[in-house]
Amino acid sequence: MRAYSPRALATFVLVLVAVTGWLGVRGLLAQRHLSDARTGLETARSALLDRQLETAGTAVRDAGADTAAARALTGDPVWRLASALPVLGETFTVARGLAVAADDVARQVLPEALSAAEQVDPARLRGPDGAVDLAVLKAATPAARRSAERANAVSAGIAALPREQVIGPVDSGRQALTEQTAQLTGALRGTTQALELAPTLLGEDRPRRYLLLVQQTGESRGTGGLIGGFVAVEASAGRLNVLARGSSADLRNGPIPVPPGVPDEFVRLYDQFGAFDIWQNANISPDLPVVARVLAARWAAQGGGPLDGVALLDGVALASILRGSAPLPLGGGRQVRPENLVDYLAVGQYRDFAPTAADTGIDRSKARKDQLQDVAGVAADRLAGGGGDTLALLRGLTEAVRSGHLRMASDDPTLGPALAAAGVDGALAQGETPLAYPVVYNITAGKLDHFLDRSVTYEAGPCKGPARRSTITVELRNDVPPEELPPYLTARLVGGRLIDSRSGGVALSVYGTRGASLVRASLDGGPTAPEDPAGVLLVNREEGGLPFWNLELELPPGQTRKLVLELTEPVAPGPARVPEQPLSRPLRQQVRVPSCG
Repeated sequence: MRAYSPRALATFVLVLVAVTGWLGVRGLLAQRHLSDARTGLETARSALLDRQLETAGTAVRDAGADTAAARALTGDPVWRLASALPVLGETFTVARGLAVAADDVARQVLPEALSAAEQVDPARLRGPDGAVDLAVLKAATPAARRSAERANAVSAGIAALPREQVIGPVDSGRQALTEQTAQLTGALRGTTQALELAPTLLGEDRPRRYLLLVQQTGESRGTGGLIGGFVAVEASAGRLNVLARGSSADLRNGPIPVPPGVPDEFVRLYDQFGAFDIWQNANISPDLPVVARVLAARWAAQGGGPLDGVALLDGVALASILRGSAPLPLGGGRQVRPENLVDYLAVGQYRDFAPTAADTGIDRSKARKDQLQDVAGVAADRLAGGGGDTLALLRGLTEAVRSGHLRMASDDPTLGPALAAAGVDGALAQGETPLAYPVVYNITAGKLDHFLDRSVTYEAGPCKGPARRSTITVELRNDVPPEELPPYLTARLVGGRLIDSRSGGVALSVYGTRGASLVRASLDGGPTAPEDPAGVLLVNREEGGLPFWNLELELPPGQTRKLVLELTEPVAPGPARVPEQPLSRPLRQQVRVPSCG
């Protein structure tokens, strides 16, 4: 063995200490710059969403200076050599990758997003007559698209960084930047999709006609709630014109033939509930593209003419669209502010227009139904008319779509695929993806679903082999308040007659991953299976290629019902999806499902 002199060993130790110190100092400096940059990037993102463009521009420039410094500090030859070391090298690689990612966001992604935002000036976007200047939207689209594509590339780059043997502070930085970049990527993708979709939606190439239906989520249906008021509009060259408006009293019932494009399974599942007989039950299924075909056929059957699309929205969406508007007049000197609209439509209107037969709860009030028509009409006028706060309207529309309380489906060969790509068509999940989707629809004719609390927990095993075990847990709680409610809300149908009850009742369907099968189920800790006479009947069905399990649940006031499904499901690629049925209260979610490649 060769012997090294003390001087040589001392020199080696000094070099090692110097290199370690060099890396440590540069690492601390880079970490400080990245921390400052993350703060600046969040400021820029929030300012962009609020259209505070001067603030956003300053934040982008400041963040860019920090990210450029961090990138330089982690890019010298010594750092690159350290990245090649076994074990320790992973930390240096990740630190370098985070600096590059943050720099790309600050100096590529956000400047393009800022450029697109500057072009979409709300002051120039709509004319005095309410017409949208489509040229403004089209001019901003390329920059928005480049920004979204670069953000997506940055997210992919972060995801590809090593995950093992990375020290805590660097790993925490990765998690923070991952979340921040994911939020930014989602916002930019949504903005780009909206800019690309708007010209077609607003009739750039030809006039298009749409039916907007307001859903009452106090009585749930698969797409959200019971259909109430409606507005028919035509879009042409950026201009919206209201063609007709009315309440549910103006929607004529009666059997219609099964429309073209409606699958046989839809007929088998929902014909028995009157899906082809009455407007109120046409939307028991959550699959909006199919439901929209039925609704369009019903509209044509009562002389409404052909449609290019059907949109469903509820009180939450209306409140978002009308945000910043003056209080809505309700007649008799009453008015309601937009932020109070959800509770008013669910409860207040039934107090103001009490039924004439209070002992039965039967609602014969034409005035109340006309009022829902008026609210929908105000929202349509806000969309179609000039004046008002265009920026507030854009924010409200964005929030209504993002939250899922405004959805639209179309069979138009151009518009339909664009709505699907934007994720706003309310379709059941397509392709292979891990899925848990709880859906309820009211079975009592009462209006207590406004007070329904919902939660879902989705857990699955590791990405090993062709299949894995998973568990979907759904909890429903009737959180009806103790104070007296209008009788129309607490009326429920029992044995063909109406009684007063604060208990709710829903049919719960839980959609799972394509190809999943049930191993075991329990309700409130007890058995639930078709072959067990002591258990609640749980029915297994299929819709849109997805398995779902359905049962009817009584919901006494103040009580929580808990359904647990233990499944075997294919190891499907990609992150888990937990779609949310739009109701008054949001769905609480917990997802512990590893994403498989």
